[in-house]
Amino acid sequence: MSDLSRGAAALVKTLFGGNETERMISAGVVRTILSDMTRLYFENRAARGEGILVFNPEDPEASKYLTKTDLENDLAVAQEGMDKKAEGLFSSIIRVVEKESGSDLAIIAMVQSNEICVHLVDPVEANKKIDELSNSILF
Repeated sequence: MSDLSRGAAALVKTLFGGNETERMISAGVVRTILSDMTRLYFENRAARGEGILVFNPEDPEASKYLTKTDLENDLAVAQEGMDKKAEGLFSSIIRVVEKESGSDLAIIAMVQSNEICVHLVDPVEANKKIDELSNSILF
């Protein structure tokens, strides 16, 4: 099994620690969520250009795709408002979008109450990881 942080290991144990039926149900749910995220990302990237998907897990269709131009406009607003924290955030996200522009990875942001986490998701590798975790015996 992969190296995971304690928090991630506890989550994996909770999701995939049941009997075979429960593990398969959990795997299906996680696949559905990842499928929604990557589908929304790649549809928007094809239609609007490179950018990042800010995913809303409670309502995937309410997720927001920000193009590189959107991010650059937000950066300009942060600079005008002299908001160094927002400026740093938008600059970092723009660098990730530029770096991954030619890749087949989905760039997905998850917003939490005190932070924004940017994830690079490879749909094929994510599916393999779900298989690995759902088919293993967790202690």
